Amino acid sequence: MELCLRLSRISVLALCLSGPAPRALAQVTPYGSGLNPAGSLELTAGGPQIGASFQLSVRNTAVANPPPGQAFLSISTQPAPGFPGGIALPGTGLAFPGATGELLIDLVAPNPFLTLGPATYLGGAAAGASFDLDVPLRPGLIGLELFAQGLLVMPSQGFAQGFTNGLQFKLGAPQFPGLVLIQPGTFQMGSAADPGAPYFGQPNENPVHTVTHSRVFWMGATEVTQAQYQALMGTNPSFQVGPNLPVELVTWFDAQAYCAALTAQQAALGQVPADYHYRLPTEAEWEYACRAGTTTEFNLGASLACNQARFLFSHHSGSFCNLTAGNGIVPVGSYPPNAWGLFDLHGNVMEWCLDSGDAYSAAPKTDPFVTGGPTRILRGGSWFDDSADCRSAYRNTLNPAGATSRIGFRVVLAPILVP
Repeated sequence: MELCLRLSRISVLALCLSGPAPRALAQVTPYGSGLNPAGSLELTAGGPQIGASFQLSVRNTAVANPPPGQAFLSISTQPAPGFPGGIALPGTGLAFPGATGELLIDLVAPNPFLTLGPATYLGGAAAGASFDLDVPLRPGLIGLELFAQGLLVMPSQGFAQGFTNGLQFKLGAPQFPGLVLIQPGTFQMGSAADPGAPYFGQPNENPVHTVTHSRVFWMGATEVTQAQYQALMGTNPSFQVGPNLPVELVTWFDAQAYCAALTAQQAALGQVPADYHYRLPTEAEWEYACRAGTTTEFNLGASLACNQARFLFSHHSGSFCNLTAGNGIVPVGSYPPNAWGLFDLHGNVMEWCLDSGDAYSAAPKTDPFVTGGPTRILRGGSWFDDSADCRSAYRNTLNPAGATSRIGFRVVLAPILVP
């Protein structure tokens, strides 16, 4: 994994860091024992996330009227030994010449590091310099932990130098409109539900097996709406018409064409990460996102109530849910989302997946993707299905050229896969 930071204001050089990328949310935290003055290195603009720019500012906050000088910024993938106390070094403090400062970044090979600068600055109350950094839109960098520290050199004081406080930060993920970030993880795919009521478990849901998703992806918070489909494809094939209703009567090929058009549109805007594209979710991605960490038959619990999703009949209450409100589909997002903020994964319309239908095996899998079969997977159940067919693990298949008013789709922005 490689991180390239472009210093956009001070230099045109592209500077790179190599190292592991643990998965974490974006955060910026000052660190150090307090020997170096607080606020001497700050995040002053933007946020450290992929596909974005942010600014770090180096200044002397130890004295009221600091002299002019030059500023440097160092970034590393590891702190200095003794973190957060670092290494105390005489003559590297900012308060006065000869003061003791603290080295907070590991500069010892083979740990990679980079130093940016020099940036010359004037003296006075605002003495210091800012460094603008661009992070490429590479999902593999999400969660990468970095450590930064500034250095000020003051020629008027005999080239005295002083260290700033440190900053510890993790690169975050961008937010794409209408999409939800799905972090890597492991889950149990399938179901061992009893074949009788109320779940009517199916043989093709077995055996339950371990699946790991190794890379982040983004999933549509809702099914693709008719307004979205019309705007991009210039047509609306749906039987029940409404701008916020999910598009339906779409074949698997129609959904694929929409994803290709969306990729081209967003790539032209610079909004598609490297090695990613818009596509249908794999069956494993769909179930992982649907479950959102749950192990019950539905992502909202052991049963599905009529006020939780758009479906026909509840085997738990023994009542019909979809006979009095006009029947058919409802606007996306009409029911509560799952724990990860995804709507309508149970009911409304069945959703095409990228995969061909295939039997499960007990062996653990990483990023599974099945190709070559004559059918494609459908997940989630629809407005005309009973609760058993809306379960998180329920699998259906259809010829990819098939289309009904019960079938729609949602997109993912995910690693490139070719069916």
